Amino acid sequence: MKHGNSKNIDMNVELYRDPTDGWEANLLVVNRGKHHQEFEKITAGDEPYTITWTLTGNASSGEFCALDDAQNPGFAWLVRHPGEKVFRQLRHHGKAISMQNHHHDRSSEGIWHYQLFATFGNKVYGIPLTFSCGTGMESPNPTIKNT
Repeated sequence: MKHGNSKNIDMNVELYRDPTDGWEANLLVVNRGKHHQEFEKITAGDEPYTITWTLTGNASSGEFCALDDAQNPGFAWLVRHPGEKVFRQLRHHGKAISMQNHHHDRSSEGIWHYQLFATFGNKVYGIPLTFSCGTGMESPNPTIKNT
């Protein structure tokens, strides 16, 4: 999904299986599997993009794990980490996590994969990490791309 005009991007996060169906194993799904987000540059002085992931639907009873949780952080970059100036103000709001994307020029271009974890009672579910070959936007891992 490509973003150019809207500065507030809302991403729904649900469970793959309904927790009332009795399945032990479960996982988180971002935007019903449409989890690749592409952002165009914004001009200097414009407000940054704000990306918000919210536990909704069958996941609304959960909360994102703490950002500093060593084993299951609520949000984590995978493999390649962006520079400090690109993504800022990562915040935990219980059922939501948000951050700002300051994509102003070539220095903020790139593709970054991420992972999310949330708790449901005494269980922790996350987006599965998949090791695969290929370019970023074909990866099964959730992706943010600044073009």
